Amino acid sequence: MQNFIKSDKGIILLLILMFCLILPFFFLHQGLLLIDTGREFYIPQQILQGKVLYKDIFNIYGPLSYQFNAILLFLFGQKINTLYFAGIINSLVIIVTLYLLAREFLKKHICFLFSILIMFSLVFTTFLYNSNLTYSFAIIYALSSFLISVLFLTKYIKNGNVKMAYLSCLFAGLSITNKYEFSLYPLVLAYVLIFVKPIGIKNIIKSLGCFILTPFISFGYILLQGIDINQIKDTIILFQNLINAPTLKIFFLKVGVFFDFSYIKHLILQNKIFAIFGIIPLINLIIFLINIKKLYENKPLFILLLCAITASAKSFFYLNVNHMGIFIFPICSLALIILISKYYEKFIPIFLSACILLFAAEDFDSLKYKNYLLETNKGNIYTFKKDGEPIKKVSDFITNNTKDTDKTVVLPEGCFINFIANRKGDDFYYNLSPLFYNDVFGETRTINHFKENPPEYFVILPINNIEYGSSYFGIDYAQNFYEMIINNYDIVKQENDIKIFKRKKI
Repeated sequence: MQNFIKSDKGIILLLILMFCLILPFFFLHQGLLLIDTGREFYIPQQILQGKVLYKDIFNIYGPLSYQFNAILLFLFGQKINTLYFAGIINSLVIIVTLYLLAREFLKKHICFLFSILIMFSLVFTTFLYNSNLTYSFAIIYALSSFLISVLFLTKYIKNGNVKMAYLSCLFAGLSITNKYEFSLYPLVLAYVLIFVKPIGIKNIIKSLGCFILTPFISFGYILLQGIDINQIKDTIILFQNLINAPTLKIFFLKVGVFFDFSYIKHLILQNKIFAIFGIIPLINLIIFLINIKKLYENKPLFILLLCAITASAKSFFYLNVNHMGIFIFPICSLALIILISKYYEKFIPIFLSACILLFAAEDFDSLKYKNYLLETNKGNIYTFKKDGEPIKKVSDFITNNTKDTDKTVVLPEGCFINFIANRKGDDFYYNLSPLFYNDVFGETRTINHFKENPPEYFVILPINNIEYGSSYFGIDYAQNFYEMIINNYDIVKQENDIKIFKRKKI
């Protein structure tokens, strides 16, 4: 028994038990329901109703997460818990995979502490950026499949088993079909299979087949659903608008994706304790470049570092662990720990323990803000009072005062209300934050769409979009859209800056 507890299987079992013991404290206390998280429920629901991604539903991520979650909603019911449990299981996969990946390079006790650190830094944070109920299931599914791919790639480099290479390619394809965060990783994969540990032409072709299998099925299904070339062209144009959007650059500057000393200084001053983690990608790159010849002799470590460096491209200037950077934190921090383990091995457990306490304290302290129990027909969940009360008031009004067939558009976003109230929203223009209203769709196109396809109801919520340079819909931006609503709709309810409009009888 003692030997089992000390074995990798025993430690993994202990990690799972710890995960299950911590989970009840944070269960259904995560996500940000009024904005991004709500979209993650609404889009799979619409897929179940026959809507097609990129044709009927505007989507800025890969299709796989929404297709998979639609299957889950079909099998287990259109409930909050269905996707929440999917996130929990995926988080367990992340934790176990990270332990196994770390064990390829580090001692058991360090791997154990590192896995606990990821629990508190990634899994059990209560805000938008966690791995249970997050801003995008695409990123957490992409992360888990990326880590599994790196694990199999490491094993292939060590033992030369071709099956490991096939599996690595399969999960790499799965990762990028979810989200683009790890889109540079296939270059590392190709580098290994062609140059570092050549696999041969025949096996290269098989590996490529494994890689494209998931994208082929996922995108192929969309093509079979009837998307045409003009719709594909329109989607490409919208993606180009998104990439070049000035408001997106404002957003990325404020969260540390783009380098601007004043913004990064602000982030550091705002989160002084967590600021130390922001330079991890830079440290990894410097150590890598200084020791590149020596590191190349240790092929598994050399490739792991390449994986971490390519994965951190989006967060290179500042790894914001209080924002989207937390999803890159596991691979970047693991790479750094391995790099310094030969020199500071005795110090690492102390450092990891301190980091665990830091993140755990932050997580448990944040629970006091998630104290509003939102009761819905799709299940109950705790959220911020400032979000929960508007959701409850609007969803109750819609449920009690509108017909099942009434199209209700919540602005600037609020798909979660449509999900819990079982009311159709607008599947293409469901998000009219400044980024999409001004730059991606454009005001003229947006207004014309709603003139041609007027919903029965508009709901305007007081959501602050200052991270995109403008605050409130209809006040700081989209004034012309608001005027269109005023001219064609009657206000039927107004409370605490929440406005509900009903279309005038024609």
